[in-house]
Amino acid sequence: MEILTQEEYSQLREESIKANGKRLLNHDGFDEIWECKNKFSTDLVYTIELRPGFEMNIGLHTHSCDLSYWSPHEQTFPLISKFLISGNYRTITPGIKEIADDYIEQIGRNYLFYLPDLKEIHQVLAGENILCLSICIDIDVFKTFSQGFETLPTPLQALINGNSPRRFHYPVGEITPVMFGVLQQILKPPFQGMMKRMYLESKVLELLALQLNQFRNCEEAIGAIANLRPVDIEKVYHARDILIRQVENPPSLLDLAELVGLGERKLRYCFREIFATTVFGYLHDYRMEQAKMMLGGTKMQVAEVANAVGYSHLGYFAKAFKKKFGISPKEFQFGKKPLK
Repeated sequence: MEILTQEEYSQLREESIKANGKRLLNHDGFDEIWECKNKFSTDLVYTIELRPGFEMNIGLHTHSCDLSYWSPHEQTFPLISKFLISGNYRTITPGIKEIADDYIEQIGRNYLFYLPDLKEIHQVLAGENILCLSICIDIDVFKTFSQGFETLPTPLQALINGNSPRRFHYPVGEITPVMFGVLQQILKPPFQGMMKRMYLESKVLELLALQLNQFRNCEEAIGAIANLRPVDIEKVYHARDILIRQVENPPSLLDLAELVGLGERKLRYCFREIFATTVFGYLHDYRMEQAKMMLGGTKMQVAEVANAVGYSHLGYFAKAFKKKFGISPKEFQFGKKPLK
């Protein structure tokens, strides 16, 4: 796949805006909207300056071809909070010891990162429809909200207090229903002009507070995990996500370890520390829960459900389901409540 430089990608965007798109500068006095179409994608981007050093970006990108481009980060780089409402894309960051070399940002998840002074490659496949909301906030602006930094997650305390802050990239968690409600309010603000700016700043701060609270809760939950580096924790979550995406045909343990950049033994150890089960114990439980949802919420036949969760033999599936829930798939499908 050809990798565009940042200059080539920016030039492509500017040329496509001139040729078939449009740009609205300061639509409400504080924002910019541009839309265009090129050989890779159809794009709509909305940038809103909430105050100097504090902005929000909403991007809707429909990809018709595979796209891969370099994205360099300057030494002065903001803290970024990201919510991926739809779509997935891959980021490759070679040779940066604090973060994974290769990770996928996924639909329905939110991320918090600080990545100054590096170059990364973004890859998006044809057919992806990406809707993403990002909050960019300079560290000096972040400091103005409070002096009670001890309530923040540990990486942010270090970022605020350190003279040479370390880079980090954290997959904080799923976008919760409360977060999703705030996102919907941001995407459809009821005001214009100054009141719109005030409304959006309040909602963006609410969303950021929800994310930081989720981050703190996750940090406390994994605080008891001994001697695990943040980068290894992220790799284990990446492994978990690969299992979920490939539930019908999961990779072997060795292949999974290679995909996320951990040794097989270390992956087994870290996975058990974080999820309190083995890699394939987790996969088994996930398959059974997915099967239960399909049997209870769709009109799929038992054989179709078995195949959808990776069982080619119906008898093995039925036996595993009954062991997990205390009743057969047929009994559950006909309304009998599980015993477990």
